[in-house]
Amino acid sequence: MKDDDEKLLQLCKYGVEKAISMGANSAELLGLKQSEISAEIEMAQISQVSKNLDSSFAIRVLIDKKMGAAFTNIPRKEAVENAVKYAVAAAKAGTPDPDWQSLPFKHEYSFVEGLYKEELAQKQPSEVIALTAEMIKKSKAAEEGLIPVGGGVGIGITTKTYVNSNGVEHSEKGSGTQAILVAVAQAEEGMTPMIYTLDVKRGWELDIGNVVDEVAKTISILKKNVKGKTGKSAVVFHPIAYSQLLQYTLIESIKGDNVVRGKSKIADKQGTRIASEIFSMIDDGLCVEGINTQISDDEGVPRQRTALIENGVLKNFLWDHYWASKKGVTSTGNAKRDVRQGLVKIASTTIRINPGERMVEEIIPEIKDGYYVRDVQGAHNSNPESGDFSIVGNPAILIKNGEMKGAINGLMLSGNVFELLTNIIEVAKTPKNIMSYIAPEIVCQNISVITKA
Repeated sequence: MKDDDEKLLQLCKYGVEKAISMGANSAELLGLKQSEISAEIEMAQISQVSKNLDSSFAIRVLIDKKMGAAFTNIPRKEAVENAVKYAVAAAKAGTPDPDWQSLPFKHEYSFVEGLYKEELAQKQPSEVIALTAEMIKKSKAAEEGLIPVGGGVGIGITTKTYVNSNGVEHSEKGSGTQAILVAVAQAEEGMTPMIYTLDVKRGWELDIGNVVDEVAKTISILKKNVKGKTGKSAVVFHPIAYSQLLQYTLIESIKGDNVVRGKSKIADKQGTRIASEIFSMIDDGLCVEGINTQISDDEGVPRQRTALIENGVLKNFLWDHYWASKKGVTSTGNAKRDVRQGLVKIASTTIRINPGERMVEEIIPEIKDGYYVRDVQGAHNSNPESGDFSIVGNPAILIKNGEMKGAINGLMLSGNVFELLTNIIEVAKTPKNIMSYIAPEIVCQNISVITKA
């Protein structure tokens, strides 16, 4: 395994040297080696088991401020050299970018303990199958009529190497596991909405019991169909629900490229309040629990913790090296590479929402009329520039006199994300790890809802 990792580094160095010898002014290679084992669930059965090993190399070269990119998934010198030739040819045929300054230079990297667990490299498909089968068995016994229709258990190990002609050489290794359970059940009328939950870890300590319990508890409530009321209402958003909404609105407005290009509604709001005083959010690129955490971004720039909103005040934006250089600021280590296309974009890492003081189980009993929205549909259609949204809460649960009464089918919610942020009246205590967000429930007031007659 170590020999393979060293080979990845040497191939990246070889590619950069070849690019310079072919006339490039500067060059970079991002090499990835990924291994995965997964077992998938379909209609209460293990439908597929797979074990995959993949390598990929993304090349960028610059000639007189003209960029060329290429890709190969063949980990051999001949393939890397041919890909470099294509990138050089593309650069020579390209158009100069007058704003281009340079590739990143050397940096000191933080040390994050626990990103890689060697135990996972020894795991076999049989162990993944056994854990998946256990989750299916427990879920079917946890709630009458519960049907596990999707999900599964997976292991992933990634080695990432970045080399450029400015002397940057960096390699790192990460591992992760996940257990996802998707379920439905027979309801009073038809089937319940689909519900899912997950557990994400760096090692093999997945909590299957907690995954099953959360799904079963929610399914039990969703079996009963109830009617709600159209108007302004209090809404408790599960992080699965509001993370999607934020990702397509707020996060887009915080990306530096949108700030520079005038596509962010809050580009001039840095240092001013844009959310409730009880709401704080950071992009934590060094959080060991975050499955997106790495020591460096995909341009070899160190990851960091970036305060985005602090007590309601907008503090910072997210930057990669290009847009930070263009703006005259420093990259926040948020470059994400589209390996096959060679493009670099700005992306959040792990978004963390600071928790409040009370469990959600303590908050809901104080809500006389409201809704608990666990997931949404249509968030991708939100307007990233204005923040306007119109989404369907599915599943959504009616809260009446402090109790969760049953499922509301077709609950629509609309408004503006920046108004929603100012309407946050409480943040729950217990964060949930849902891949790219580690966040608790939030409670909002005055949300416009429409229910079926």
